[in-house]
Amino acid sequence: MKSEFERLIERYRKGLLSGKEKELMDEWFDSIGRGEVHPARTEAERVLLKQRVIASLKSGDVPKAAVTRVRTLTPARIWGIAASLLLLTAASFVTWQYVSRETVPQELTVSSSEGSVHKIRLADGSLVWLKNNSSLTYPETFSGPERRIVLHGEALFEVAKDALHPFIIQCGELTTTVLGTSFNIKTTEADIEVVVLTGKVSLTSQGQGIIVLPSEKAVYRKEMKQLAKVEAEPDETISTISGTEYDMNFRETRMSEVIQRIQLKFDVTISLVNGEMNNCTLTADLTDQSLQRTMDVITATLHASYELDGKTVKLTGTGCE
Repeated sequence: MKSEFERLIERYRKGLLSGKEKELMDEWFDSIGRGEVHPARTEAERVLLKQRVIASLKSGDVPKAAVTRVRTLTPARIWGIAASLLLLTAASFVTWQYVSRETVPQELTVSSSEGSVHKIRLADGSLVWLKNNSSLTYPETFSGPERRIVLHGEALFEVAKDALHPFIIQCGELTTTVLGTSFNIKTTEADIEVVVLTGKVSLTSQGQGIIVLPSEKAVYRKEMKQLAKVEAEPDETISTISGTEYDMNFRETRMSEVIQRIQLKFDVTISLVNGEMNNCTLTADLTDQSLQRTMDVITATLHASYELDGKTVKLTGTGCE
C-alpha cells in the first residue's frame, strides 16, 4: 500500500496538481536542491526537508491566501512567497530534529548467552547481572521522572537509590517498581518469579498489586494471570547471586582481597598511596552498596581518605596498627 507521501509524489509526477501548486512545488524543490534558502547542510537533511514540505502541502499547512495570491502576482513575488514558506518549514524541521536528539536518549539492548552472566552498569550507577539467554533494553541515559527498562529472561538487579526517580522494570505482563534495592527476576514459560534480597519491591499486573520484602518471593502465573507471594527458600536466595559479584560481606578480610573484589564489581582501578594498607583487615557488610558508599565505609574504618576520578580511585592512609 502506498503512503500519502508516495501518492502525492505520483500526483505531482503525473501533473495532477493545479498549475500554481505545481509551480510552487517546483520552486521549493529547486531551492532544496541548491541549498539556497534553508539551513539543511547535508543531502540527507535536504531529502528529509523535501518530504516535510510535501507533507505540509498535503495536510493543508500552506496558507490558502498565499496560494490564491500566487495567481495574480509576478514570478518574483511567487519566489518570495515560496522562499518564505520554505524557511518556516525548514526552521521548524531543524528545530524539531535538534530537540529530538537532545530529549530522546538512545536505547541499547544487551543479550547474554547460554550459561553466562553479563554485567551491565546503567547510567544511574545501578548494576544488572544478565543471566542465561536473556536480554535487557535500557536508555543510554535516564531522563524524566522514571528510570524505565525492559527485561526478557532473568537478571539480578542492584538498583541505585533515588527516591525521586522510581526504577521500573517491564517483564512481560509484570511491572516491578523500586526506589533502590536488590532482587532477582526470572522468567520461564509458565511464570515470572521475583526474589527480593534487600529493600522493598512493588509488583503489579492485570490490576493486581503486592509488596514483596526481603526473603520473600512473588510468582506471577502467566496462564491464570495470577500474582501471589510465598516465602523464598534459603538455597533459592543463594542461587540468585551465583556467578555475580553481589556478595560483599567481609569478615577479617585482608585489604588486598577487598580491593580486588571492589575493582571487579565496579570496574574501577584502586591505587594505594601507602602499600602497607594491603595488610589491614576489614570486617563489614558492603553488599548492595554503591561505590561511593563502599569507599566511605572503608575510609571511615581505616581512618583513611579517597579521591574518585572517573574509573580511578586513589586511597590514602597510614596503614593499620
